[in-house]
Amino acid sequence: MGLTAKLAQDLFLINNLQEYDKEKLQTLIIDFFAAAFAGYKQNISFNRAVESVVYSQDGIEESHVLFQKRKYPARLAAFMNSLYGHGAELDDGNKKAAGHAGVHLIPAVFALADKLGSSNEEVLIALATGYEAYIRISSAAQPGLVARGFHSTGMAGTLACAAACARLYHLDAQGIEDAIALATTMSGGLLSYGDSRPAIKPLNPGKAAENGVFAAMLANAGVQGPAEALEGQNGWFHAVTDEIHEEYLKSSDHLLLHDCYFKLYPSCRHTHCGIDAAVSLHKKVKTEDIQDVNVYIYPNAIKLAGIKIPKDQDETKFSIQYTLACALLNGSYGIADMNPPRLTPDVLDLIEKIHLIPDTSMENRLEGIRGTRVEIVLNSKEKVEETVLVPKGDPEKPLTRNDIIEKLKVCAGSQSDDASLMRLVEVIEQIEGNKKFENPMKMIGAKE
Repeated sequence: MGLTAKLAQDLFLINNLQEYDKEKLQTLIIDFFAAAFAGYKQNISFNRAVESVVYSQDGIEESHVLFQKRKYPARLAAFMNSLYGHGAELDDGNKKAAGHAGVHLIPAVFALADKLGSSNEEVLIALATGYEAYIRISSAAQPGLVARGFHSTGMAGTLACAAACARLYHLDAQGIEDAIALATTMSGGLLSYGDSRPAIKPLNPGKAAENGVFAAMLANAGVQGPAEALEGQNGWFHAVTDEIHEEYLKSSDHLLLHDCYFKLYPSCRHTHCGIDAAVSLHKKVKTEDIQDVNVYIYPNAIKLAGIKIPKDQDETKFSIQYTLACALLNGSYGIADMNPPRLTPDVLDLIEKIHLIPDTSMENRLEGIRGTRVEIVLNSKEKVEETVLVPKGDPEKPLTRNDIIEKLKVCAGSQSDDASLMRLVEVIEQIEGNKKFENPMKMIGAKE
C-alpha cells in the first residue's frame, strides 16, 4: 500500500473521539473565533477590498459567514471565514508542521456542514481528521517545503481540508484518498508575502479552505484523483521538498490535534519566544542602559520574520525586532501595538540596537524546540540574557480554556459584549453528540 493510500486508511479509522479530544477541539474552535475577531478589525483595507470582490458575486445561500447577514456558497464561506481568521496572526498552529491548521479546517468543515446539515459528531470527527492530515503531511515535507518557498498552511492545508470534508460526505478510505489526490493539484501558497505586502498572507489559508471543500465535493461526485498523489514520481511531495520524512506520516498514540499550540501575541510564531524573553528582561534592565541586544535565533525565523522596521500593521506581524523592542520597553505586546505601529523614538532607537544572529542550536524538530536567546549588553559591558526554547501556549506550556476565553474577550474588544461572547462559548461547548450542527458563525452578525 502506498503512502497516500495508507494515510487515507488511517484517516478513515478516526471515528471514536474521547472526551478530552472533544474538549480540545472545542477549545480550538473558541480560539479560532478569537483570531477571527482580531483579524477582521486588524486587516481592514485588505479585508474590505476582498469583500468587495467576493460579496458582489451571486450564488446559492448555503453557509454562514462571519460579520454578514446572508449566507454564501459553501466554498466562498469557507474562504472568507478563513481569511478573517488569519488576519492578525493569532490562530493555532503546529511546530513540526511549521504552519497553521484550524484557520482553514474550521471554516471549511463548518461551511460544508452548514450545506449538508451534518451532526455535531460528524463535525468533530471531520475536524480531528483534518488536523491529523495537516500535521502528518506538512511535517513529512518539512523543512524542505519552507526552504523551497512554500507556505505549508496553504499547501498542506488544501489537502487537509479535502480529507476533513470527505468525512462529512461519509466517503470511505478510497474516497478520502481521491479527495486528497484532487487537492494536490489545487494546492498553493507561497512565502512571497514575507518579501513585501504581507497583508495578502490570509489568501493562502483562504484558498486552502475553499479548494479543500471543492476537492471533497468532486470526490463525492465520483471524480478520482491520480494514484500515489503524494509519493508518485510527479506527486505533491516531490514538487515541494527534496526529502520525504515518512516517519511523520505514521499514526501516533494520540490524535495530533493535541500537539497544536495557541498564540498569545498577534504576530508570526517565530517572534513569540523573543517576546517572552523580552517580557522577562523588561523587569531586569533599564532601556537607557542598553548598548546592544543580540538575538540568537534559528535561520528560518530571520527569513520569515526579519522585517526591521514595519511600515504598517501588516509588517508588525513579521518583525522580530519591532515586537521584541515593544515587549522590552513595555513588558508586554498585544493588538494595541499593531495599528498603527508604535514607532516612537524610544522604539526606533532600541530597534537599531537589536542584532539578529542565526543560531541553528535554537531549533530542534525532534524535541519541538524553536527558541530564542536574547542577550542584552549594557553600557557597563555587563550582559543579561534570557533563553526561551518554548513559548507560552505550546503544549509544554499550555493555556487553559479560561485563558482562551480571556483571549476571545480581548480580541473581540468593542465588537461584542462579554455576555454575547459567553453565549458563543456555550454554543461551541455544546458541539457534541448527534444533534444537528448549529454553526456558531451565525452568532457573529453583520457590522455597520
